[in-house]
Amino acid sequence: MIMRYARTALFCGLICLLAFFDFGCRKEETSDVTPDSEAQRVALEARFAEFDVKAAELPHEPIETNEDGMYVLKDVNFMEAVNEGGILVVDFWMDDCYPCEDMEPIIKGLARQYKDQVRFAKLHVNTNMIMPEKYGVRMLPSFAFFVDGKYLGTLTGMQSPEQMRMIIDKTLIDFHAKQDELHPEN
Repeated sequence: MIMRYARTALFCGLICLLAFFDFGCRKEETSDVTPDSEAQRVALEARFAEFDVKAAELPHEPIETNEDGMYVLKDVNFMEAVNEGGILVVDFWMDDCYPCEDMEPIIKGLARQYKDQVRFAKLHVNTNMIMPEKYGVRMLPSFAFFVDGKYLGTLTGMQSPEQMRMIIDKTLIDFHAKQDELHPEN
């Protein structure tokens, strides 16, 4: 009996997580622009630009990949990876973060599973503080999602492989639907 309730609670939690993530992803697409929301958008873009300027002042370093094929990002090359297009999932992590360590095999498995569809990256927050501040990373691990250079949202804390796959699959479906709209001849 308890297991049935636990499964039901997990299922409801996953549905709520997807709905929340979907709502966050759709905020940009809404056409109901009020003067207040437009002012907030402009202020946010200006704030983001300040962080990008700080990162651009650092000496350039090329993007490296680790043995798992994931990008190893730094503040200076973060936006370069984001602007490559497609889907990018960035894992913000730090030393001595046990949940980060617990999520590492899950992220590696997802990187293998989605190898040709989604790019995965890691950003070490102990040595890179500009981008975590830009995206409001306050809890670790945090996973930021980007599609074609646009920031979709961030998941924080421990996530099950199923939760991560559901979010990634939803992002892939939306990405491919948008690609089909832009290029109907394909």
